[in-house]
Amino acid sequence: MESKRIAVIMEGRVGYERNVLLGIRDFATRQPDWIVRLEFPSRSIGRFLADWNPDGVLFQWVNLPPSAVRTITSLPGPVIHVSDTRGRLKVPCVGLDNAVIGKMAATYLLDRGCRNFAFVGLKDVGFSHSRQQAFADRVKREGHTPKAFLLPNSASTLDRSVEGRLRHWLNDLPKPTALFAVHDECSLRLVTLCRDEGIRVPEDIAILGSDDDALICELAGPKLSSIAVPARQVGSLAAERLAEFMSRKTRRNQRATLLAPTGVIARQSTDVNQTEDATVNRVLRFIAAEFHRRLNVEDLLRETGVSRRALERLFRLHVGRSPLQELHRRRIEYACNLLKSGNDPLHQIAQRCGFRDASQFVSVFGRQIGETPGKYRSGNS
Repeated sequence: MESKRIAVIMEGRVGYERNVLLGIRDFATRQPDWIVRLEFPSRSIGRFLADWNPDGVLFQWVNLPPSAVRTITSLPGPVIHVSDTRGRLKVPCVGLDNAVIGKMAATYLLDRGCRNFAFVGLKDVGFSHSRQQAFADRVKREGHTPKAFLLPNSASTLDRSVEGRLRHWLNDLPKPTALFAVHDECSLRLVTLCRDEGIRVPEDIAILGSDDDALICELAGPKLSSIAVPARQVGSLAAERLAEFMSRKTRRNQRATLLAPTGVIARQSTDVNQTEDATVNRVLRFIAAEFHRRLNVEDLLRETGVSRRALERLFRLHVGRSPLQELHRRRIEYACNLLKSGNDPLHQIAQRCGFRDASQFVSVFGRQIGETPGKYRSGNS
């Protein structure tokens, strides 16, 4: 069997990129003739491609110098970009539907009663522009005009001048404001700056990111809400499309395949739903932050210091359901996102959502959703 050399040119620094790489690996392990080589973006990419002579290339534009991009896109063999590059690169792409991500962010924040909106993104970056435009369009339809701050090209490193202007902009935002950050790295930087400036999150500024990078979202204080995206499926589908092109020995057309986000993973940074009772609000925040642990009603009672009967009465009055029902609601909401965005077995999902075991998870899921987790997953795949 003649082997096929596949070059994958990506950083793999953030969660989205790592999951794309895992998706590529998922497909590649089923191709016994594939030899996959990962190369990090650099100015020597052209020399690598000339020396190794791959049969196909999967790449991401991020941090590649223009000369390397030109070299890759002019290769005679199949080349696929693993992000939306419609209108900018003359190669097919598989990526995320960034317009749907922006619209989902706006809808989520509007549903929480927010009336002031803002966006922080990246200047002259295609996916950021698409997310910003869709976010603004959705918010404007409800009569609001979002403010915007565009970073030069990265949220991970800011020079003193840019950071100073961003701090001033955050302080000048009307309070409260709901802010959509282009991705989770950006959200993490914003949360840190807000804390430095004495701006409360989420009370003064509620922050929603995108791509659900679990490490970044859990590192932040408060933990970051984020839009979950099917990054692993992007990688797998891109590799599958490359295999199709190689079998025909052509690039085919330049069509784009864009995958929609799977939902919002709500954490503390957008916990802006407020009732008229401080005790209920405290428990709601506690549940939102810790539902993935094996909490029970006794844990909620210890958090508040009130009796079971009193807490039940307050929740029925202000939330319309019991504390346990709210705990299960949060868990099932998260489970639905996991079922739609991955292939983890049910016992692992049950553990990640805070259920005792898979049996309890299946039982609660059936009562709330009306079907089994397996049927729900197959209907949303």
